Amino acid sequence: MLVPEKSTDAQSVAENVRSLMREIPHPLTIIVAQDTITGSPPAGLLVSSFNTVTLYPTPYVSFNLKLPSSTYDAIKASRAFTASAVADAQLANDFLMDKKAEGYMETMRSNVYDQRGGMLKPGRGAMWWMRCRWAEEKSQPVGDHVIVVGEVLGAAYYTSSLSEKARASDKPLIYSDGKYRNAGPPVAE
Repeated sequence: MLVPEKSTDAQSVAENVRSLMREIPHPLTIIVAQDTITGSPPAGLLVSSFNTVTLYPTPYVSFNLKLPSSTYDAIKASRAFTASAVADAQLANDFLMDKKAEGYMETMRSNVYDQRGGMLKPGRGAMWWMRCRWAEEKSQPVGDHVIVVGEVLGAAYYTSSLSEKARASDKPLIYSDGKYRNAGPPVAE
């Protein structure tokens, strides 16, 4: 097997990787955590790196965060987070805006976040949720990011009364080539 030599221009390699990976569709997931001990407002952000690590014997999920991160600080403090699959572009955009903007956290808390449940409110553009315990011992810093791993404690659709047919028409958003998209029909059975 031919092993290419490592480029001496790390910047061009990084840009090439970014360009190549933008063509691969990634699921959009909102991560929210809140330090309820200090009473801090919830912290949340949109990630495109959410994935399952394993299902058995215990389900684990992972995602990447750039440091520093107020969401990661809230995850460390609360030792938990909720992941929600995004089905609505406006909801995705809400979690991209500058979270330091005047009144943003207050607006988020009242409009889309349910403090009692520790997750987004039903009917706000998310399809399903996974409540997770932060697996500190499995999480790993890498460069200026951290790979966050969580043990899944519970998972369900936000609206359990939806029929399978209704769920099938409401697909999660994906991100590819710099844009939000929906997955198309299967290309093969």
